[in-house]
Amino acid sequence: MDETLRILNLENERQRESLRSFLSRFSFTLDEVDFAVVLLDHGEIVASCCKQRNVLKFFAIDPLYQNQGLSQKLLTEVTYRMFEEGYDHSFVFTPLSNRGIFKSLGYDEVATSDEVVLLEKGPETIVEYIRRIDESYGLSDKENGAIVMNGNPFTLGHQYLIETAAKYVQQLLIFVVEEEASTFPFHDRFRMFQEGTKHLNNVILIPSGRYIISQATFPNYFLRDLQNSFAIYATLDVTIFGKWFKKLNITKRFVGEEPLDPMTNQYNETMKKILPDYGIELVVIPRVSNEQGIISASIVRRLLKEDKWDEAKKYVPSSTFEYLRNANEVIAELKKHDRKH
Repeated sequence: MDETLRILNLENERQRESLRSFLSRFSFTLDEVDFAVVLLDHGEIVASCCKQRNVLKFFAIDPLYQNQGLSQKLLTEVTYRMFEEGYDHSFVFTPLSNRGIFKSLGYDEVATSDEVVLLEKGPETIVEYIRRIDESYGLSDKENGAIVMNGNPFTLGHQYLIETAAKYVQQLLIFVVEEEASTFPFHDRFRMFQEGTKHLNNVILIPSGRYIISQATFPNYFLRDLQNSFAIYATLDVTIFGKWFKKLNITKRFVGEEPLDPMTNQYNETMKKILPDYGIELVVIPRVSNEQGIISASIVRRLLKEDKWDEAKKYVPSSTFEYLRNANEVIAELKKHDRKH
């Protein structure tokens, strides 16, 4: 084998296309990656490993070149790059057939779907994370309900869903999506939730961490493509919640009815199918409307982009509106471009 290790220039369309072509042989569709390393034999790609931040993806080796020690060479290069970028924890998203390879390298399994497995390696695994959350908030001594929310920004719709769900359970846990992939930064969104729920004494706000709707567990939530990978990621994300977050004595998960967004609706259907297997009931609450129609964060963002402040005010609590009036930098960024969530 004329073996050559190469770090690809992802800005070079020719190199990107060669990687895309190689991955297609494994039924992979190349999506967001910020680093890619390949092994070449006489100029042809025979093995690859990519990453997006601290998530390893697209690990693939041509069957003719397997069992030749190529895995370690690829993973050493990608792991070193992550270390250079300051990551001490990593995920691997890979087909089930590769599970043994990564377990032999010290990775722990987080969850599997029919086709893929998510593994992790680092100082705090999901076992320690769940234990820490439980101890920090004292969750396991009560029956808990849960909602996962982004709040980009926090609207009257979010507030209504929380107020309604809080009536059904002793304690309601709101996992605020921590991933920084939204227009409004996490610390601002979390503050909006705090202000918008402070009148409810059985609500606990918790940063979602790396295991709920993150770039590791659910990148398509932020990419919003319609490819088959969405269903795979959704299944994995919901399975993680059922398998691990059930340990926080969560018996109900609440969602808002989703008449507008087909992706979110598909995610809700996935929850409806999977969560009961883990003893978690999915409760769907009808969306609240105002005189203008259904309330949604995307409508608020559109109105803000158009400087329709009086209209936007009708969709958000007064605490959110006060924040928005002082969020000049974020609003300016919003007007440049918008994100789906």
